[in-house]
Amino acid sequence: MKALKLILAGLIVTGATFLVAETLPTRGPLPFSTYDKDNNNVITVKEFNVIKKQRIEQKYQEGRLMRNAVDFSDIDTNSDGIITKEELKIHQDKRFMNRMNQRNLNKQGGRGMGMGQGQGPNW
Repeated sequence: MKALKLILAGLIVTGATFLVAETLPTRGPLPFSTYDKDNNNVITVKEFNVIKKQRIEQKYQEGRLMRNAVDFSDIDTNSDGIITKEELKIHQDKRFMNRMNQRNLNKQGGRGMGMGQGQGPNW
């Protein structure tokens, strides 16, 4: 009976380890390798959708919503049915720049340097 309990405890710890290994970060871009499960250096629609679904479910469990979710076609810019490392990097870089620009705009109170602003008196 004691041996059975030890085996069961070992299985629980092992199972928990596998669950932690499959947990995705809920923030920030995912590396290419996270999507490319078969290591063929391209991301297929199926691979992309599996990870997207997993990330949505994970955020739901945390009580958060998936904001600004993208579709496969948003990243596959040449519409060849696969995402390359270059396409993913370009997409992630654009999203990062858009977020940084939005943060900067928010820091300015949503206003840019409009006509006559910041130039001293307008006589």
